[in-house]
Amino acid sequence: MSYRGVRVLHPVSFRLEAGECLGIAGANGSGKSTLLALLAQARKPEAGRTLYRGRDTAGDRRFPRQVLGYVPQDSQLALELTAGEQLALWRAACGLRGPVQEELIALLGLEGLLKRRLGELSGGMRQRVSIAMALSTGREVLALDEASSGLDEGYREGLLSWMENFLAGGGCAVWCTHLPDELERLCTSCMTLREGRAYWGDGPVPL
Repeated sequence: MSYRGVRVLHPVSFRLEAGECLGIAGANGSGKSTLLALLAQARKPEAGRTLYRGRDTAGDRRFPRQVLGYVPQDSQLALELTAGEQLALWRAACGLRGPVQEELIALLGLEGLLKRRLGELSGGMRQRVSIAMALSTGREVLALDEASSGLDEGYREGLLSWMENFLAGGGCAVWCTHLPDELERLCTSCMTLREGRAYWGDGPVPL
């Protein structure tokens, strides 16, 4: 994958089974966000495929709306909407009705935010709304890019506990973070990206 003529991500290959979490570490600009954006169809790949249950997800709009939950590193919210309106709009786009589960409202402390415009909220508050969008639609796969960044410790701990239960229930995830304790706690395998190249342990990823 290239950006303005510069290669930002070289070929990467991995497989996830139910209950597995791939941790991705790397410095800023190493290609982590690009990789997750490709998985979530937020960017179009130049080559390669993402397979889900053996089928190519390219062009399948059902995949990012009903199968994969995505938290981008940079908020992609409509700042003129209230938090409640943003959540309702996204759930409707995913074919769901009704409010976000009370469990998630409590977990992410959204009770007092639902009627407030997103443009008035702090970065950490908007991050909690983004996380709620990804988690509220019963996804099987999660792709979370620095999801805990900007969260108060209580919310971070709540999110990590939720993720542990999600994985124990058969979900699978790709988790990008700078924090070694999160990789150790959640991930069944870990990859490091350096200048767009992927490494497992001490050697390059076999492709």
